[in-house]
Amino acid sequence: MKKHLKQQIQNAFEVPIPNQQEKTRFLRTIPKSKISTWKFTFMQFTYLRKWVLVLSMLLLFPALKGAYYINQNTLWIISALIPFLGLLAVTESTRSSTYGMSEFELSTRFSLKCVVLARLGILGTIDMAVLCCLIPLCYASSKFSLLQTGLYLLVPYLFTTNISLWITRRFHNQEAVYGCMGIAILVSITNTGLHFMADFVYQFSYINWWIILFFFLIVKLIYEIYYTIKQTEEYTWNSPLTD
Repeated sequence: MKKHLKQQIQNAFEVPIPNQQEKTRFLRTIPKSKISTWKFTFMQFTYLRKWVLVLSMLLLFPALKGAYYINQNTLWIISALIPFLGLLAVTESTRSSTYGMSEFELSTRFSLKCVVLARLGILGTIDMAVLCCLIPLCYASSKFSLLQTGLYLLVPYLFTTNISLWITRRFHNQEAVYGCMGIAILVSITNTGLHFMADFVYQFSYINWWIILFFFLIVKLIYEIYYTIKQTEEYTWNSPLTD
Protein backbone atom coordinates (compact mmCIF):
# COMPACT_ATOMS: atom_id res chain seq x y z
CA MET A 1 0.00 0.00 0.00
CA LYS A 2 2.77 2.37 0.91
CA LYS A 3 4.56 1.59 -2.33
CA HIS A 4 1.38 2.28 -4.31
CA LEU A 5 0.86 5.56 -2.41
CA LYS A 6 4.43 6.63 -3.07
CA GLN A 7 3.96 5.92 -6.76
CA GLN A 8 0.77 7.98 -6.86
CA ILE A 9 2.50 10.90 -5.13
CA GLN A 10 5.41 10.63 -7.51
CA ASN A 11 3.08 10.66 -10.52
CA ALA A 12 1.11 13.60 -9.12
CA PHE A 13 4.22 15.74 -8.62
CA GLU A 14 6.20 14.54 -11.59
CA VAL A 15 7.85 17.43 -13.40
CA PRO A 16 7.25 17.30 -17.16
CA ILE A 17 10.25 17.34 -19.48
CA PRO A 18 10.68 20.93 -20.68
CA ASN A 19 10.18 21.66 -24.33
CA GLN A 20 13.29 23.56 -25.39
CA GLN A 21 11.60 25.09 -28.43
CA GLU A 22 8.71 26.39 -26.33
CA LYS A 23 11.14 27.66 -23.72
CA THR A 24 13.12 29.57 -26.35
CA ARG A 25 9.93 30.98 -27.87
CA PHE A 26 8.69 32.09 -24.45
CA LEU A 27 11.97 33.79 -23.57
CA ARG A 28 11.88 35.70 -26.85
CA THR A 29 8.45 37.09 -26.00
CA ILE A 30 9.76 38.69 -22.79
CA PRO A 31 10.28 42.42 -23.41
CA LYS A 32 13.90 43.47 -22.96
CA SER A 33 14.32 47.09 -22.08
CA LYS A 34 17.84 47.94 -23.12
CA ILE A 35 19.99 50.60 -21.51
CA SER A 36 23.11 52.29 -22.80
CA THR A 37 26.56 50.98 -21.91
CA TRP A 38 27.38 54.22 -20.13
CA LYS A 39 24.26 54.01 -17.98
CA PHE A 40 25.02 50.39 -17.15
CA THR A 41 28.61 51.30 -16.20
CA PHE A 42 27.43 54.17 -14.00
CA MET A 43 24.93 51.81 -12.36
CA GLN A 44 27.76 49.44 -11.46
CA PHE A 45 29.80 52.37 -10.15
CA THR A 46 27.05 53.17 -7.64
CA TYR A 47 27.30 49.63 -6.24
CA LEU A 48 30.99 50.01 -5.39
CA ARG A 49 31.70 50.67 -1.75
CA LYS A 50 32.70 54.30 -1.35
CA TRP A 51 35.33 53.63 1.29
CA VAL A 52 37.26 51.59 -1.29
CA LEU A 53 37.37 54.63 -3.58
CA VAL A 54 38.39 56.89 -0.68
CA LEU A 55 41.25 54.58 0.34
CA SER A 56 42.46 54.47 -3.27
CA MET A 57 42.60 58.26 -3.38
CA LEU A 58 44.39 58.55 -0.01
CA LEU A 59 47.66 57.47 -1.64
CA LEU A 60 47.83 60.88 -3.29
CA PHE A 61 48.32 62.71 0.02
CA PRO A 62 51.76 61.30 1.02
CA ALA A 63 52.89 61.70 -2.60
CA LEU A 64 51.81 65.35 -2.65
CA LYS A 65 53.54 65.98 0.66
CA GLY A 66 56.73 64.25 -0.49
CA ALA A 67 56.79 66.18 -3.77
CA TYR A 68 56.31 69.47 -1.93
CA TYR A 69 59.16 68.83 0.52
CA ILE A 70 61.35 67.02 -2.08
CA ASN A 71 61.55 63.93 0.11
CA GLN A 72 63.50 61.19 -1.69
CA ASN A 73 61.87 58.49 0.45
CA THR A 74 58.47 59.29 -1.06
CA LEU A 75 58.96 56.81 -3.92
CA TRP A 76 59.70 53.95 -1.52
CA ILE A 77 56.82 54.81 0.78
CA ILE A 78 54.36 54.92 -2.12
CA SER A 79 55.76 51.76 -3.74
CA ALA A 80 55.24 49.95 -0.43
CA LEU A 81 51.60 51.09 -0.36
CA ILE A 82 50.85 50.46 -4.05
CA PRO A 83 50.14 46.70 -3.59
CA PHE A 84 47.15 47.60 -1.43
CA LEU A 85 45.74 49.62 -4.33
CA GLY A 86 45.69 46.43 -6.40
CA LEU A 87 44.24 44.52 -3.45
CA LEU A 88 41.29 46.92 -3.18
CA ALA A 89 40.56 46.73 -6.92
CA VAL A 90 40.53 42.91 -7.10
CA THR A 91 38.63 42.20 -3.90
CA GLU A 92 35.96 44.80 -4.68
CA SER A 93 35.39 43.71 -8.30
CA THR A 94 35.10 40.01 -7.33
CA ARG A 95 33.11 40.65 -4.14
CA SER A 96 30.12 38.57 -5.29
CA SER A 97 32.15 35.35 -5.50
CA THR A 98 34.16 35.87 -2.31
CA TYR A 99 30.97 36.49 -0.30
CA GLY A 100 28.99 33.65 -1.87
CA MET A 101 26.63 35.86 -3.87
CA SER A 102 27.54 34.64 -7.37
CA GLU A 103 24.44 32.48 -7.76
CA PHE A 104 22.23 35.39 -6.71
CA GLU A 105 23.85 37.71 -9.26
CA LEU A 106 23.55 35.02 -11.93
CA SER A 107 19.77 35.32 -11.72
CA THR A 108 19.68 39.11 -11.98
CA ARG A 109 18.87 41.14 -15.05
CA PHE A 110 22.41 41.60 -16.32
CA SER A 111 25.04 39.05 -17.22
CA LEU A 112 27.49 38.37 -14.40
CA LYS A 113 30.28 38.55 -16.97
CA CYS A 114 29.24 42.10 -17.86
CA VAL A 115 28.98 43.06 -14.20
CA VAL A 116 32.45 41.76 -13.29
CA LEU A 117 33.98 43.26 -16.43
CA ALA A 118 32.36 46.63 -15.74
CA ARG A 119 33.58 46.70 -12.14
CA LEU A 120 37.08 45.64 -13.14
CA GLY A 121 37.08 48.36 -15.78
CA ILE A 122 35.86 51.04 -13.36
CA LEU A 123 38.34 50.18 -10.62
CA GLY A 124 41.16 49.70 -13.12
CA THR A 125 40.48 53.14 -14.59
CA ILE A 126 40.47 54.72 -11.13
CA ASP A 127 43.74 52.97 -10.25
CA MET A 128 45.36 54.10 -13.50
CA ALA A 129 44.25 57.67 -12.81
CA VAL A 130 45.78 57.48 -9.31
CA LEU A 131 49.00 55.97 -10.70
CA CYS A 132 49.23 58.62 -13.41
CA CYS A 133 49.16 61.21 -10.62
CA LEU A 134 51.56 59.32 -8.36
CA ILE A 135 54.29 58.75 -10.95
CA PRO A 136 55.09 62.45 -11.67
CA LEU A 137 54.72 63.32 -7.98
CA CYS A 138 57.21 60.62 -6.95
CA TYR A 139 59.49 61.55 -9.85
CA ALA A 140 59.60 65.16 -8.64
CA SER A 141 61.06 64.07 -5.30
CA SER A 142 63.31 61.19 -6.45
CA LYS A 143 66.69 60.84 -8.13
CA PHE A 144 65.41 58.36 -10.71
CA SER A 145 64.19 58.96 -14.25
CA LEU A 146 60.49 59.11 -15.05
CA LEU A 147 60.69 55.65 -16.66
CA GLN A 148 62.31 54.12 -13.59
CA THR A 149 59.81 55.79 -11.26
CA GLY A 150 56.91 54.43 -13.29
CA LEU A 151 58.32 50.90 -13.33
CA TYR A 152 59.05 50.88 -9.59
CA LEU A 153 55.41 51.78 -8.93
CA LEU A 154 53.66 49.74 -11.64
CA VAL A 155 55.50 46.44 -11.15
CA PRO A 156 54.41 45.94 -7.47
CA TYR A 157 50.86 46.92 -8.46
CA LEU A 158 50.73 44.48 -11.38
CA PHE A 159 52.36 41.71 -9.36
CA THR A 160 49.76 42.01 -6.59
CA THR A 161 46.85 42.25 -9.04
CA ASN A 162 47.94 39.17 -11.00
CA ILE A 163 48.29 36.91 -7.98
CA SER A 164 45.11 38.27 -6.38
CA LEU A 165 43.07 37.50 -9.52
CA TRP A 166 44.59 34.01 -9.57
CA ILE A 167 43.55 33.49 -5.93
CA THR A 168 39.98 34.73 -6.46
CA ARG A 169 39.56 32.34 -9.41
CA ARG A 170 40.43 29.33 -7.27
CA PHE A 171 38.86 30.24 -3.93
CA HIS A 172 35.26 31.42 -3.83
CA ASN A 173 34.89 32.44 -0.20
CA GLN A 174 36.25 34.96 2.26
CA GLU A 175 39.51 33.02 2.46
CA ALA A 176 40.30 34.53 -0.94
CA VAL A 177 40.22 38.00 0.65
CA TYR A 178 42.70 36.91 3.32
CA GLY A 179 44.90 35.35 0.66
CA CYS A 180 44.90 38.54 -1.42
CA MET A 181 45.65 40.57 1.69
CA GLY A 182 48.57 38.30 2.52
CA ILE A 183 49.97 38.70 -1.01
CA ALA A 184 49.69 42.50 -0.81
CA ILE A 185 51.55 42.52 2.52
CA LEU A 186 54.21 40.14 1.16
CA VAL A 187 54.80 42.25 -1.96
CA SER A 188 54.95 45.40 0.16
CA ILE A 189 57.51 43.90 2.57
CA THR A 190 59.57 42.43 -0.29
CA ASN A 191 59.63 45.76 -2.12
CA THR A 192 60.75 47.57 1.03
CA GLY A 193 63.33 44.89 1.82
CA LEU A 194 64.87 45.14 -1.65
CA HIS A 195 65.30 48.88 -1.18
CA PHE A 196 67.26 48.44 2.07
CA MET A 197 69.08 45.15 1.43
CA ALA A 198 69.51 44.91 -2.35
CA ASP A 199 69.19 48.44 -3.65
CA PHE A 200 71.52 47.61 -6.56
CA VAL A 201 68.49 46.18 -8.44
CA TYR A 202 67.20 49.74 -8.73
CA GLN A 203 70.27 50.91 -10.63
CA PHE A 204 69.79 51.96 -14.23
CA SER A 205 71.85 48.99 -15.44
CA TYR A 206 68.94 46.73 -14.44
CA ILE A 207 66.29 48.77 -16.26
CA ASN A 208 65.96 46.21 -19.07
CA TRP A 209 64.99 43.50 -16.57
CA TRP A 210 62.37 45.79 -15.08
CA ILE A 211 60.93 46.50 -18.54
CA ILE A 212 60.81 42.76 -19.36
CA LEU A 213 59.09 42.06 -16.04
CA PHE A 214 56.62 44.89 -16.67
CA PHE A 215 55.52 43.58 -20.07
CA PHE A 216 55.36 40.01 -18.76
CA LEU A 217 53.02 41.14 -15.97
CA ILE A 218 50.86 43.08 -18.47
CA VAL A 219 50.41 39.95 -20.61
CA LYS A 220 49.76 37.88 -17.49
CA LEU A 221 47.16 40.40 -16.29
CA ILE A 222 45.28 40.14 -19.60
CA TYR A 223 45.36 36.36 -19.22
CA GLU A 224 44.04 36.50 -15.64
CA ILE A 225 41.25 38.94 -16.51
CA TYR A 226 40.21 36.81 -19.49
CA TYR A 227 39.90 33.65 -17.42
CA THR A 228 38.27 35.50 -14.53
CA ILE A 229 35.54 36.68 -16.92
CA LYS A 230 35.34 33.30 -18.64
CA GLN A 231 34.88 31.52 -15.33
CA THR A 232 31.67 33.38 -14.55
CA GLU A 233 28.71 31.32 -15.69
CA GLU A 234 25.38 32.69 -16.79
CA TYR A 235 21.90 31.35 -17.43
CA THR A 236 20.25 31.47 -20.84
CA TRP A 237 17.90 34.31 -19.89
CA ASN A 238 20.69 36.22 -18.14
CA SER A 239 22.21 37.97 -21.14
CA PRO A 240 23.67 41.41 -21.86
CA LEU A 241 20.92 44.00 -22.19
CA THR A 242 23.02 47.02 -23.05
CA ASP A 243 23.15 48.85 -26.36
